[in-house]
Amino acid sequence: MGTMTLPREAKWARWLAIGGTVTMLVVLARVTQLKLAPNQRLLETVGSHDSLAIEQALRGRILDRAGRVLASSTFAWTLYADPELIAREAATGAESAGKAPPVDPLGDAAVRIAQAMQVDPAPLAAKLHAASGKRFIVLEPMITDSKVEAARAMDVAGVGVQLKTVRHRCDQDGLARIVGKVGTDQSGLSGVERAWDTSLKPGHGQMRFVRDVRRTPVRIETGDYEAPEDGADIHLTIDLNLQSIAEAALDKAVTATNAGGGRIIVVEPSTGDILAMADTLRTRRGWTEATRDELREKDPALGRNRCASDPYEPGSTFKPFAWAWATQEGFARPDETIPTPADGPYRTKFGRRIRDVKYYGPLSWRTVLVKSLNSGMAIVAERMPHRELQEMVDAFGFGRPVACGIAGETSGLVTAPGAWSDYTQTSVAMGHEIGVTPMQMAQAFGVFCNDGALVPLRLVQDPGSAPAATRRVIDPDVVKVAREAMAGVMTEGTGRKAQSEKYKIFGKSGTAQLPKPAGQGKGYFEDRYISSFIGAAPLESPRLIVLCVIDDPDKKKGHYGGSIAGPVVRDVLDASLEYLGVPHDQPTEAKGQSKVANRASAH
Repeated sequence: MGTMTLPREAKWARWLAIGGTVTMLVVLARVTQLKLAPNQRLLETVGSHDSLAIEQALRGRILDRAGRVLASSTFAWTLYADPELIAREAATGAESAGKAPPVDPLGDAAVRIAQAMQVDPAPLAAKLHAASGKRFIVLEPMITDSKVEAARAMDVAGVGVQLKTVRHRCDQDGLARIVGKVGTDQSGLSGVERAWDTSLKPGHGQMRFVRDVRRTPVRIETGDYEAPEDGADIHLTIDLNLQSIAEAALDKAVTATNAGGGRIIVVEPSTGDILAMADTLRTRRGWTEATRDELREKDPALGRNRCASDPYEPGSTFKPFAWAWATQEGFARPDETIPTPADGPYRTKFGRRIRDVKYYGPLSWRTVLVKSLNSGMAIVAERMPHRELQEMVDAFGFGRPVACGIAGETSGLVTAPGAWSDYTQTSVAMGHEIGVTPMQMAQAFGVFCNDGALVPLRLVQDPGSAPAATRRVIDPDVVKVAREAMAGVMTEGTGRKAQSEKYKIFGKSGTAQLPKPAGQGKGYFEDRYISSFIGAAPLESPRLIVLCVIDDPDKKKGHYGGSIAGPVVRDVLDASLEYLGVPHDQPTEAKGQSKVANRASAH
């Protein structure tokens, strides 16, 4: 029985082994077939997994008050390269083909790219060689659709195209520091771009989908798609035309006086809207410049906005504030005779000598402002407790930022109450020992245009927000007297060269010594100045304020504020008010008189 069973078992074992082998071969063949050439139904499910695609949106636009575009974004294709991958793939390809590695793989790639892009290969080769070993460089930041197709067709390993957003900015130099700059990630780096970055930023869309092993989308579930949302537009108070007027007038004056720089700001006092704002800096041969801005030299949009950041000593342009406060608080009456000296400097109670450009003898308190007498301001300042002038400085908004959203704004320079001395008291009344920014000055001067109310400045229009709170600083009756006195500055005082034949302007000039910057000693330069003028018009119903500061003018060309900054203010007011359609208010007979007066010297 045993001899008959063994052959049968061996026979079955042999057939089972054969069957198992065949089955394994069939399964292996099927697996291989499914791997190499799966059918469509299996392809849609086997190996599938979730993927996420980002759909880009555009950054919000920055517009002027009339809706003109100052900054916007567009989609663009960028041609990029991976120099390291180009070199590595060229060497690998040569090795596979049994050839020697190429001598200049980056140069060879540049030739192929140039042929596809129809450009000169030399600049491309230079870029690739300069970035040898790097993983990503931009060869062309924006290429046309036809070049996109050519780039895809040339099949150069390590070279491709990428869709990205590109920011475009109005090319006016002054606007650059207002609008600002965005980085490569489209985030704000400076200016409005930075201050309102959260609002301007887009909300990129996304889509989740199931893809197969060939990375082809096969299914999208409900709710897996989020639409992109462009960033919000920001409407500035800036008027592009007024900005051009202001910039042109400022550049002309800075060049004519061979100045180190200049600043200008145009404000609508009733709303506090900044309609124009610009500043410029120059490097002069043979001069050691007192003011530099290294970031501006790299990119105008990265430089600081000096109308907000750089305080200056206002000189006599500060006198109207102290004059109005002293009048309101009863320390002097407009018609009161002030014992100003007739033949030399006034000596204060603590022995300080106060000089005037010209000595007139006793004059009315109104005439002290018209003639810009330092002695008269010091005499009345000595009547006032220190806290009175300190309250005046605070009430007009000096010593703290305007806070209208400009990055880098400073608070100015104000002596602390604990360090306030009799010397400080007389200095501040004349506009010395205090540092202000052009924005602070323009905001404070609005008090004389708004019946004594201080209206905060603003740079961005926000329709959804409530009007900024205003506060009363000076009594309307005192404002009227102060405004009339400043109108007298234009006809009887230091503003004669700034008279307009079209509009009645009221304003004040200022000329202060230039402080020495760090590294150049302490104190002030003896023969270098900051010249300024601030004015508003029309007289009875002021529509605009203009402040011009000329930084460090060449004394050989002139340095008094009334002579070099005053005409800039007049020209900008004339052109701007006419642009806004404001009727002339200067009587015809005054035109000939102003021509005669303009021949007179002023400071």
